[in-house]
Parts: sequence; structure tokens; C-alpha cells
Amino acid sequence: MDTHRITGAARQAGGRLRGIAGRAGHDAALRAEEAYEEAMGAGGRAFGDVRERTLALADDALESGHELYGRSMQALSRQAAVHPLALVVAAGLTGAAVAWFLSSGSRR
Repeated sequence: MDTHRITGAARQAGGRLRGIAGRAGHDAALRAEEAYEEAMGAGGRAFGDVRERTLALADDALESGHELYGRSMQALSRQAAVHPLALVVAAGLTGAAVAWFLSSGSRR
């Protein structure tokens, strides 16, 4: 549990206690303070929940990305082993294209 959720729950409980005291004494200021504390507590708890879920989602996305990268590198390695000449030709064409783009930009 993170601090936002703990703080939110404590504020919410404090607001409820103030509300009980306000109702017992019919004090409008305590009831208003109760509403404020409960709202702040609920907001803090909601923020903590969203933060926790967002971090879990980011961790899952990172793990999936690492897994997909590993699989794609394995597939590329297998294809390079089966067709090494095609890999050399593709690298040469890529180098020629980069050189052509760089040289055509410097002529202007």
C-alpha cells in the first residue's frame, strides 16, 4: 500500500469522526470540515489506486516489450543463418540509400 492510499483513508476516517462530533453538537463548521476531509480522503485513495494500477500496467507493457524484442531477434537470427547473402545485400542497399540521402541533401 502506498502513502497516498494510507493518507486518504486516514483523512476520510478523520472527516467521519468530525462529522459525528458535529452532529452531536450541531456545529455547522465541523460538518463542513467533515465533508472536506472525506472528499480529500476519497481523492487521495482514488489517486493511490490509479497510481498503483498505472505502475502495474507500465510494468506489464515493459515485460511484453522485452519478450517481443527477444522473439524478433531470434527470428531475425534464424533468417540470417538461413539466408546470409540476402542479409548482406539488404545491408548494402541500406547503406547506399543512406549515402544517397546524405549526398542529395548537401547539394542544395
